[in-house]
Amino acid sequence: MQSEVLVRTISGVVLGVLVLALTWFGGLAFQILSIVIMAFLFFEWFRIVGLKDFGNIVWILGAVTIAATSLCILAGMASYGVAVVAVGAGLTAIVRLASRRDLWPAFGLIYAGFFGVAFTELRNSGGGYGFALLIFIFAIIWSTDVFAFFGGRHFGGPKLAPSISPKKTWSGFVSGLMGGILAGVVAAALLTQANLIWSVGLAALLSVAGQLGDLFESSIKRRFGVKDSGNIIPGHGGVMDRMDSITFAAFTAYLVGVALPGSAFVSGGIDNGIALQLLGP
Repeated sequence: MQSEVLVRTISGVVLGVLVLALTWFGGLAFQILSIVIMAFLFFEWFRIVGLKDFGNIVWILGAVTIAATSLCILAGMASYGVAVVAVGAGLTAIVRLASRRDLWPAFGLIYAGFFGVAFTELRNSGGGYGFALLIFIFAIIWSTDVFAFFGGRHFGGPKLAPSISPKKTWSGFVSGLMGGILAGVVAAALLTQANLIWSVGLAALLSVAGQLGDLFESSIKRRFGVKDSGNIIPGHGGVMDRMDSITFAAFTAYLVGVALPGSAFVSGGIDNGIALQLLGP
């Protein structure tokens, strides 16, 4: 048991340091990080839903979609990946419907592809705030996980979603939310000029999004009878197991940033202004 905890701790620290380092460097290093995570999300999702035949037309469509989205990211035009993912998911849905099959592969392409776009665009944000925004998100999600775990263990109480994740409790959810808000406020104060009320609201939104992402992945795995999305990360499982909360938080931050009135978002461009809209003065 102690050896398992040690392996989990070491791999978690190494992974965290690597992600933070590549986030700091930005540019090509971060683009490659986004692409690698996106590819693993695609591969693991398809594995979970039972698509393991690389020669299957749906698998090929998915791989081509992820490859084309990767090229958009590398070319500095990540936002165009939204259209690529939409087309790929649409074609996948048509193929699946024509054969009277479910649409889970199409949903997986949206999940993986949109993450790659959102994650890259958030880091590309202007005014020097891209790095700060991702640190803000990481701080919220990691603190939410820690506070939810210890809060749930200490307080116990009613289950949050027993049919999806039997161990999660409402006390854990609220503890995670409080921890996420605290971490977000501290990160925003140290790294940005965002006002307190906005920081609290945005941190709360991203904390809830992260916890919903965790529940969403748990529901997918439970539906298909899978314990872990993969085994590439010692002691943790797959990439999807580690990125589920950050994936939903990145989705949410990206959508809010684009939707804000007066957004300086420039389709396909570096320095898109999303982070400045979210955490600027």
